[in-house]
Amino acid sequence: MQTLPAEEEPWHPFQSHGDFEFSEIALDPALNKNQVDQLLSFMARISQGQAQITLKNKANLHKALDNAAAELTPFSKHKVKVPYKKEEWVYKVHVCPLWDWALDLLDNPLLAPHFVWDVQCVYKHDGDQWWDIQSRLLPDLKAAPFCFILYADKTRLSSHGTVKGHPVVVCCTNLPVKIQNSKGIGSGWVVRWLPIVPKDTSKEGKLRYTTLKCVVWHKSFVKLLVNLDQYLKTGCMMSLICGVQCKCSCPVCLVPLNELHNLSKTFPIRGGVHLLGELKMILTDLGCEAEDKFEKQITEFPRWHAEGINY
Repeated sequence: MQTLPAEEEPWHPFQSHGDFEFSEIALDPALNKNQVDQLLSFMARISQGQAQITLKNKANLHKALDNAAAELTPFSKHKVKVPYKKEEWVYKVHVCPLWDWALDLLDNPLLAPHFVWDVQCVYKHDGDQWWDIQSRLLPDLKAAPFCFILYADKTRLSSHGTVKGHPVVVCCTNLPVKIQNSKGIGSGWVVRWLPIVPKDTSKEGKLRYTTLKCVVWHKSFVKLLVNLDQYLKTGCMMSLICGVQCKCSCPVCLVPLNELHNLSKTFPIRGGVHLLGELKMILTDLGCEAEDKFEKQITEFPRWHAEGINY
């Protein structure tokens, strides 16, 4: 019986057996372009002696990650109990204590030179709350506001095992915007997962079911304020809230809700300067290609909607 001669290069058309093995490793988890490029770059640095790796297996990797996680504020799991229709519903909430996260920022020597403690008045914006708070502090009191921005990203859905939730992100406004919007140290940080109340089409829109959602979200938010409530003295105001229940419902001036009946007082007028005209001039100078790219990005930007109406 005649046998076929052994092929000297069974990995052909790959240039080497190593290229073939790397292709299998990269395709198995479906790595994207950036991940493949980063992995190849890292391997090149190792071969050139510019980088060193001591990990031998997955157990070593997990141990290294656990040691790194111990240096940061960990997530903790809480149970939120809500009565509904004579039953007690339990929701799992994963939170990272907000104050502990803030202390991590303050303890970081790399961020220390970038903190801004004195309010800056920028004429194009109307963020007066921080300015007004610091103005009311006693002159001889060496203190400054420590401000956070919290928001829930409902365009993203993440899961911990079988528990799903929307990420709640926090950033510190005492840091420059460039750092806040980056992906490194001092950028936005996930500190909580917003529990998802299972959808029920037969109950959707009803007052009792809507109230259930609000109670679950509000009770889970309290878990985020552990160790922080003792520092809260003046409460908070939610921005970008419109309608008759907002703090300043008048579309013309900034009259507080509890002063709407008082016509003897005057209040600051809402800003009417819009950046659209200036933006159009910039796009015109940049050319048609920039205008087309801008329009495409605006079209792809996710819209929020209410009762079937897209905005």
